[in-house]
Amino acid sequence: MSVLLVDGDNLLTIGFYGLKNHFYKGKHIGAIYHFVNTLRRSFETYHLDKIVVFWDGENGSHSRRKYYSQYKENRKSRLRSDEEINSYQYQKQRVKQYLEEIFVRQGEFEFCEADDCIAFYTQNSPNENKIIYSGDGDLTQLVSERTQIYNPSHQKIYKKNDTIVYNHEEILIENVTLVKMLCGDPSDNIAGIKNMGIKRLITLFPEIKNLPLTLEDIRNKTNILFEEDKNNWLIKNLLTGVTKHGVFGEEFYEVNKKIVSLDEPFLTDEAKEFIDLLINESLDQEGRSYKNVMRMMRDDGIFNLLPKSDDGFVEFLNPFLRLTRKEKNKKKVIKIKNYD
Repeated sequence: MSVLLVDGDNLLTIGFYGLKNHFYKGKHIGAIYHFVNTLRRSFETYHLDKIVVFWDGENGSHSRRKYYSQYKENRKSRLRSDEEINSYQYQKQRVKQYLEEIFVRQGEFEFCEADDCIAFYTQNSPNENKIIYSGDGDLTQLVSERTQIYNPSHQKIYKKNDTIVYNHEEILIENVTLVKMLCGDPSDNIAGIKNMGIKRLITLFPEIKNLPLTLEDIRNKTNILFEEDKNNWLIKNLLTGVTKHGVFGEEFYEVNKKIVSLDEPFLTDEAKEFIDLLINESLDQEGRSYKNVMRMMRDDGIFNLLPKSDDGFVEFLNPFLRLTRKEKNKKKVIKIKNYD
């Protein structure tokens, strides 16, 4: 069983800004077309049996902010006008409607982020081969024997023990999370050890480039380094958990591990139960129709973006028809929320 797990908001944003000139009757449709077309091509490329899309839920950052109040406080919307906001929200809702019709599974839960949903899915589907579609560095920690990640910015798929370029430095992909714990993550407003950038981290721990390390490994070696050079202020910062906000000692490591690591996803019980259903049950066929898909494609002007041939739309929809057949062959049934 081969499954594609999609960070929905990440993929939608790529299409929204990447296909800026795709309009129909005055409406921007770039995000809709790019999203659906990406799933179509992925189905063909990776010989998929299932596609699951997760969206950031309302107040998704709430749980992590209880542990770290500054989490994502620096985030500002890239949407600059009411027109852009309305267009983005319309296309997001429209994509959800497409996914319902073409038998793509999806989940969105209040107080839950897509990263945590994807993490929980990978942790509880041991018999599936999974490919995660996302440019989010947080998800690299999920790479394993049965989980790979496709980074759309790099246009490359990564597997266990691969090297990845992170902040212009090559490191082992399994160590990206460790780097974010120690150096912080400006995109999420997470403070790291004061004056600790990735170059300095590699200078102290060069093995981070090619050996999988744990936080315990780093702390044990830090003690050894301190015995060798007790005047090194950077090592002192590591020992005492100094950030730009103050001296936190053990609390620094506890908090940063909690908010960066996906070992224990921040999910509600309702979200966990629903994701278990997405893993194990079949989709309800009632109300889903390719007539609806074709009507939506016509109304949205998607047909105008397809090759000018008699069978252009058939070729576009064929991968989803095969996905539908795979889903219909499953026996158990789950009622999925409608995105009307």
